Amino acid sequence: MADESAARDFSSLADPVAPSVTQPDIHIQETPQVQPVATPASHVAISAFERTLMVTLGIVLVSLCTMIVSSKIAVSSAQQHLQDIGQSVTALQLQNTNYKQEINELMQSNHLNDVAARDGLSLNEANIRNVK
Repeated sequence: MADESAARDFSSLADPVAPSVTQPDIHIQETPQVQPVATPASHVAISAFERTLMVTLGIVLVSLCTMIVSSKIAVSSAQQHLQDIGQSVTALQLQNTNYKQEINELMQSNHLNDVAARDGLSLNEANIRNVK
């Protein structure tokens, strides 16, 4: 049996043979394309309710746009007014700071002594009490 298995021919398995089938010629016929025929535009009737609805919605839309524009104008006007008030507050704070500085300068002892001497007054140290 060993001889029989060795005697078998495996050469047909080693080189596969390509089939010799010829490809058939395929011819595709083009069918003529049908052009769509333009249909005339048909007029769709609009009912009275639809016209009224469109006019009403148009009026509402225009009024809303007007309200938006007027509110934006009001907001920008209020912002300008707020800026003006802020500038006046800043100016008043600066003026108050200047007044405080002037008060501090006028309350210094040198200035008080000068004013007293101008009016003929003198400082009597014996009448001054320091309270702690």
